[in-house]
Amino acid sequence: MELIQKVKRRIGGQVLEFFRRHGLEIHKTQGLDLQMRKLQAIKNHETRLRFAEKLVRQHPEHPQSHLELAKCLHHLSDNRQFKQMERYDRIFQEWMVRTGIAELDMEFISPVMVVGSFGNHYAIEGLIRANQYGLRHARKPFLLLPESAQLCNRALFEYFEPHLHVVRDGETIQALKQLESLLTLPLGWFLPMDDGCPFLDLAANRTEVEREKLKLEPALFRLSDRHREMGVQALKQLGLPGDAWYVTLHVREPGYHGETRENTTENWRNGNPLNYLKACEAVTRAGGWVFRMGDPSMTPLPSMSQVVDYAHHEIRCDWMDIFLGASCRFLITSGSGWHRVPGYFGIPSVLTDYPGFVAYYSMRSYDLYLPRWLKKLQTGELLSFREYMSPPVGMFLSDKSYRDAGLYLVENTPEELEAVTQEMLERTDDNHPSTIPDNDTQRRFKALTETCGLNYGGRPVKAFAPLSRDFLEKYAELL
Repeated sequence: MELIQKVKRRIGGQVLEFFRRHGLEIHKTQGLDLQMRKLQAIKNHETRLRFAEKLVRQHPEHPQSHLELAKCLHHLSDNRQFKQMERYDRIFQEWMVRTGIAELDMEFISPVMVVGSFGNHYAIEGLIRANQYGLRHARKPFLLLPESAQLCNRALFEYFEPHLHVVRDGETIQALKQLESLLTLPLGWFLPMDDGCPFLDLAANRTEVEREKLKLEPALFRLSDRHREMGVQALKQLGLPGDAWYVTLHVREPGYHGETRENTTENWRNGNPLNYLKACEAVTRAGGWVFRMGDPSMTPLPSMSQVVDYAHHEIRCDWMDIFLGASCRFLITSGSGWHRVPGYFGIPSVLTDYPGFVAYYSMRSYDLYLPRWLKKLQTGELLSFREYMSPPVGMFLSDKSYRDAGLYLVENTPEELEAVTQEMLERTDDNHPSTIPDNDTQRRFKALTETCGLNYGGRPVKAFAPLSRDFLEKYAELL
C-alpha cells in the first residue's frame, strides 16, 4: 500500500512531478497509442504487419512499436518474431533507464490474464516461477482489477493473488492507468528474462530446467485446506468411496465464448470426446474414476460406470474445478486452457490430439505426450518428426495456417488414446509419478526435439516429457 500511495502522489493531481522529466516521451507515447489503435482495427494479418513495420520506422526507439511488430510476426508464425522480441526487450530496457521509469521498479499484468480464459493464468505462472528462481529482475507485479471485474475462476485466483500487487480502488486504478499502458508485460506471447525474451513455452522450459537444478518441488501451489475439505465432501455426495482415485479428462470443443462448429477457426485443437471412451474404460478397469471437465456446451458423454460427466453435473462450480485438478491422479487433455490447472499443483498430464509442437517444450518429465500428426495434402505422406517439430509448423495458430501450408490433421484414434492412458497408469502406479528409463528410440526422439528447439530463437532447450510409447513404436521411421 505504501508503494501504491507513493505512485499516486507522483502521478495524481495536476502537476506530475515524475513525468516532468520525460513529458516529451509521454507525449510521443500518446501519439503512438492512437496509431496502435488503428493497427488493432486491421483484420488482415499481412496488412497489419506492414503497418507495424511502418510504426517501427517512425518510432525506432520506443518499445511499444517493436512489441506490436513482434506480435504481428507471431500471429503469422514468422521466424523473425524471435529476433524481434530480443530487439524489443533491449529497447525496452534502454527506454526504462532513459525515461527514469526504471526507478519505480514496477511492472503490470494485463487484467485479461485473470478475466479471460483458464489458459491465461499459465503466463502468470511462468512469471512467478521465473521470479522465484532468480531468472529475471523481479519488479513488483501490479494488477489493476476493478471490483466489478468478472474473474475467470475466483477460486483459482485465490492462489495467484498473494504473488501480485492487486489494486482494486478506482481512484488508484485511474492514477496508474498511464503507467499500465507503458509497463504491461507481453505475457500472452513472451516472458522477458535476464538472458533474453523467449516465447512463453520456451520460457517455461527454461524455468523447468532451473527448478530441477535447484531441486525444488514441481508444485507451485498446494491445495488449500478449505478447498480440500469441501471437495472431499462433494465426492462423498457423488458416492465415491473414501479411498477412490480419479483421473480428469478435458477435450476442447467449440462452444467457448460463442464459438460454434460452423464458425470455429480452432478445429486444429478441438477434439471429439467420444474418441476418449476407451481411455476412460482403461481407467475404470484399473479401479479408478473419471471426471470429464468442461462446461455445458460440450457433447454429453454416454452413461458409463465410474465416469462422472462433470461438465453437465449440478455440482460443477469454480472451487470444484480447482479441487479436481489439484487432487486427481493425472489429467488427459487436448489443447485447452484448463489443462494448465493440474500443473500448477504438480499433477501430471497426458497431452493428446494437439498439433502445435512448441507447447511440448512447456511439459515436464512426469507428463506424457501424444501428438496429433499431420499429412501433406498433395501426397498423403506424413510429416517427418523434424518437419513437425520445427517452426513455422510447430507454431501454427489457426486452421488457415495448416491449409495454406498444404497440411491436414490426423486425429488420434481411440486405440492410441487408450494406449497412452494405459502407459500413464503405469507411470503413476501407487498414484505417484515415477520416471521410467528411456529406451533408445525415446532418446532419439528427445535428442531431435532438442536440436529442433534451437530453431525457436537459438537458445538451448531440454526435452523433458516422453512421447507415447505406442505412438513412437508406430512411427519410429519418421525419426
